[in-house]
Amino acid sequence: MSRTVPILTLRKKFLFAAIAISIIIFGLLLAGEIAARVVMHIKHGVPGKSYGIYVGDSELGATHRPHGYNSNSILNNFGLRNREDVPDIKPPGSTRIYCSGGSTTFCYNLETDDAWPTVLQNKLRPLPGHEKDQVLNGGQICFSLCHEFILGKRLIPKLKPDVVVIFTGVNEGMSAEQFENNEPGALDRLLKEKKWGEPAKKLDQARFWKRNSALVRVWDYYIKRMFEQQATAAYHVEDIVERPVNHPSQHPYVMANLDHSLRAYIAFIREQGATPVVLRFGDNGDNDWYKRFGIREWRERAVQIAHEEGVAVCDAASVIEAHPKRKECFISSGVHVTSLGADVMAEELKKTLLALPASKSGAPAAP
Repeated sequence: MSRTVPILTLRKKFLFAAIAISIIIFGLLLAGEIAARVVMHIKHGVPGKSYGIYVGDSELGATHRPHGYNSNSILNNFGLRNREDVPDIKPPGSTRIYCSGGSTTFCYNLETDDAWPTVLQNKLRPLPGHEKDQVLNGGQICFSLCHEFILGKRLIPKLKPDVVVIFTGVNEGMSAEQFENNEPGALDRLLKEKKWGEPAKKLDQARFWKRNSALVRVWDYYIKRMFEQQATAAYHVEDIVERPVNHPSQHPYVMANLDHSLRAYIAFIREQGATPVVLRFGDNGDNDWYKRFGIREWRERAVQIAHEEGVAVCDAASVIEAHPKRKECFISSGVHVTSLGADVMAEELKKTLLALPASKSGAPAAP
């Protein structure tokens, strides 16, 4: 017994020390979380809104929360990236436009008021007959066409837009890669079963702590990014110039799914009494990931489907390609617009929308 007492005592000391350290660490993390939220509220707080823009979602992995905000975004009563709420009754004589897409519609690199849907709204409202038009930003980061369609089926019947702008064909490869990473052979199975419209659910924003912790966001967006930049500078690998033939983005399911899902989305939009418009988006012209992994191919297929279905196409790509400051219209990703690019995109969309028949656009065309 005399030998076991010191051992038990030592174990208790270790246990108490571990508990004490855990409490201290938890207290520091809690204090840091509270401090981060206080700073966020002071710098970016919006009356009537709560910090954080995502909630978990069984179908989509995660989606926008109504009345949320973060360091550069404000969400309205429908979780759309707009300052203005959507009224229950659409003002008579106005046009309501719902913009469907991923991060290229959301415009994560721009402030809410600088995103191209809001810029489009600001271009329409000074025109006679369009003073009360509302352009709704339904874009969400990482969303593929399948995510867009599911979200559209929820929101379009409630919002009752006159026009739905479809900006798609960017994140199809990302979704395919997620499917294969989570379940090798998933794309073969989905193609064999002809299971169209399946969204990848393990998006970055679907992580519990990413949705709910300010400290995790600080780590992801600032601290980790700083180390990643240092690592990239210290160890540079030449860019891949050839597209890997075995990459999930090249699986035949991806294009077949785009075809079936887009046609179904167009049909649904029309069933809801709205007019679909497909956006032929531009890029900066560089040989970057969006070119290597098929984004231009998906874009052109979406345009081809639009023509086959009798859907209006806004050809912003041709305008961008001829622009003297083409590269300045996008950030380094090559497809996410800068303020200049947002203005060019919105201007071309304005022309397309005003050219729609009055019965389709919901309001008389401007002279």
